[in-house]
Amino acid sequence: MSTETALQKETRIYYWDNIKGFLILLVVFAHILYQLQDISKGIDATVNGIYLFHMPAFVFVSGYFGKSENSRSFKGIIKWVFLFYIFNSITVFIRYRHGFTSLTEPIFSYWYLIALVVWRLTAHHIAKFRTINIILFAVSLFIGFFPSIDNHFAVARTIGFYPFYMMGYKLSETESSNLIKKGFLERLCTGIAFLLCSALLALGTTVILGFPDGIFKLEPYIDLSDLLRRFVFYSVAFLAIFALRLLTPDRKIPLITMFGRNSLYIFILHRLFTIWLSQLICSFPVPAIFAISVLGTMVLCSAFGNNLVAGIISRFVSSGTSIFSNEEKKLNVSIIVAIAVAVGFIVLALIRAFSDMF
Repeated sequence: MSTETALQKETRIYYWDNIKGFLILLVVFAHILYQLQDISKGIDATVNGIYLFHMPAFVFVSGYFGKSENSRSFKGIIKWVFLFYIFNSITVFIRYRHGFTSLTEPIFSYWYLIALVVWRLTAHHIAKFRTINIILFAVSLFIGFFPSIDNHFAVARTIGFYPFYMMGYKLSETESSNLIKKGFLERLCTGIAFLLCSALLALGTTVILGFPDGIFKLEPYIDLSDLLRRFVFYSVAFLAIFALRLLTPDRKIPLITMFGRNSLYIFILHRLFTIWLSQLICSFPVPAIFAISVLGTMVLCSAFGNNLVAGIISRFVSSGTSIFSNEEKKLNVSIIVAIAVAVGFIVLALIRAFSDMF
């Protein structure tokens, strides 16, 4: 590999890590404010503004990196299954008193892990169709009319966000590199233009129709206006994603690049802490809520997105995926935790059975 090629590859890694770093900061920040939307219109508008594009953008990035054989290998798929089984289950146990007891219905953001399994197993097959992006977009709009397509096994969001995954999947490295190489001023001006179009479309629709929470969760339509809302949601997200691609710098940025590189670990560990922080600051003045939310976002991302934690979780997951291999099994922390989770669900089932009897 030549020096030039190596440098280009390094630059592209920084570029995509920066995108993921920026997005994971928005994810954590929005999750802190999510439970506080009723406090003020400013908090509600901030959360809705972030929700209009942050998950579609993350799905898009996942699609871009989902093209390799390794991403859909047995070990690669088992990784996501194991992560969902462990971390979704632990969250279910902790939140048991709130009524979350089903493995078939993902809690909080863990639906994303199930969706990744489906996307990575199927994308390389259906990407062969020339009009697949249009087909997926049409299907994702159409499924809203079917109440049975809901959050069980993350079906609604898996189908609903698939157009963004496919958009990233079909983006070639050459196309991505050509965009990155454009002059800074050209990228800046075009990016701001797309960002303004996205913001104006979102603002206009908010004033006229509003965006209920169910729109972002891709829940079944309540009335026909929800079809228009979802169409606008997708349009805003497409514009914002392109703006993000244009405005993201292609150099190493302190903390942001590291957060992006370790965004998976922030994603699977942060949610319960954001709920706790939300409950702690719910009675504070709105300016203090915003300030603490920003600080809390940086603290949580630093705590879970550093290389030490990433290494520990990565080794834990590798040991967990080895459970399903033909290698000689040795008792380790991953196996113990996996068994404990299984026992936990048995205990919950017995508790519920006895509660129903008495």
